Amino acid sequence: MHTQPYSLELVRLAAAARANIDDARVWRWYADLMEDDRVSCMRIRNGWRITVDGRSTVEDESFDCAVRRAAQMWSDIAQAQVKLKRRRKTAAKTQTFDVPQLW
Repeated sequence: MHTQPYSLELVRLAAAARANIDDARVWRWYADLMEDDRVSCMRIRNGWRITVDGRSTVEDESFDCAVRRAAQMWSDIAQAQVKLKRRRKTAAKTQTFDVPQLW
């Protein structure tokens, strides 16, 4: 009797983990494109228009759905062509000084 609710809970937790991973992937993709000025989002009369690299356009009533559809469309295109190259972010190098020991 106790195994069925337990296995159902495991399935639910696994589905939630997959959804979180997918959500992070989509918004990381969006943030990288925004940072590189490769994506534009325009509010249109009945929703949102997402344009990637000036050519891939998706429209949807929901901003979230439009971004997800654009990410999916881009993923399909990227697999057929070249994948997105993520820029490496590096911190500015700071100048260091040796501190004399006084003891």
